[in-house]
Order: sequence, then structure tokens, then C-alpha cells
Amino acid sequence: MKNHWLNYIGVTLILFLFWVAVSGSLQWSQLVVGLAAAAFVTYFNRTMLITIKERPAVNLRTITWLVGYFFKLLFDIVIANFQVAWLVLHPKMPIEPNMVKLEVDIEKIASRVLLANSITLTPGTLSVLTDEKKFLVHALTIKSGEALKSWPLIKRLKQMEVDRP
Repeated sequence: MKNHWLNYIGVTLILFLFWVAVSGSLQWSQLVVGLAAAAFVTYFNRTMLITIKERPAVNLRTITWLVGYFFKLLFDIVIANFQVAWLVLHPKMPIEPNMVKLEVDIEKIASRVLLANSITLTPGTLSVLTDEKKFLVHALTIKSGEALKSWPLIKRLKQMEVDRP
């Protein structure tokens, strides 16, 4: 039961910090409204919160790892933007749409969701279906679809689960 409340408080705090960042105000009335809104949203969505068993541990190591993950993802997104631009601007437009099946050995639901969203955020690929450890991804070219099978971010997600303290 203790972990349930820690999870609830953590999500409320994250939403509150987001409120402060978006509102740009540190006036006490804004802070009170933001905290109330964060608590309200968390309470009414409590059945949808990711439990501690479904996500990696939250500690300095994981946070550091996630920051590195997001920088690598950002780099991959920029590279993929140039690749898609090249495809679209090429006179022959060498697009070869295809569906790629990925078998990914990632245990945590939050990690699988992060992977599916990372694939979708990367231009030229789209997560179409996910089912436990299977992913169906649409790719613009056969080469990009095959490259996805050895994508370093998938390896990083697997490594994070292995390195858990």
C-alpha cells in the first residue's frame, strides 16, 4: 500500500512541475491551482497509473540513463529526417513501404511503450501493432526496416533492465 501512495505522490509531483513549467508563474494562487489540478487528474486516473512492477526503478542511475537515451533518440530523429527528406526529394523517389516484425525481449511495460513511441517518433517508421514482445512496424524502405532490427536503442532498453540494481 505504501508503494501505491508513493506512486500517486510521484505522478502528482510530475504533473505539478509540468504545470509550473507551462504556466510560467510562481504566484501562490497559480501554484495552489496547479497542485489541486495535478492531484485531481492523478486521483481520477489512478487506475491507469503505471505500477512500480511495470516500470524501471526510479533512481539517479535510471534518470541518467534516460537522459542519454533521449539524446540518442534525438540524434536518430535528426538523421532519419535527413534520410526521409532525401527519399522524398530524390527524382525516382525510391520508397519501398514494408512491414517489419520485431521480436523484442523487453520485460517492463513502460520500456515497451517507450520503444513503440520512439519508433513512431522517428521519421520513416511507425509502430502499427505491439503485443507483449512482438512489434509490427511500418517502414518507408526495406533498408530502414531491416536496420530497425539492430537499432541501438532497443539494445539500450534491454541493457537497462539487465543493469537494474
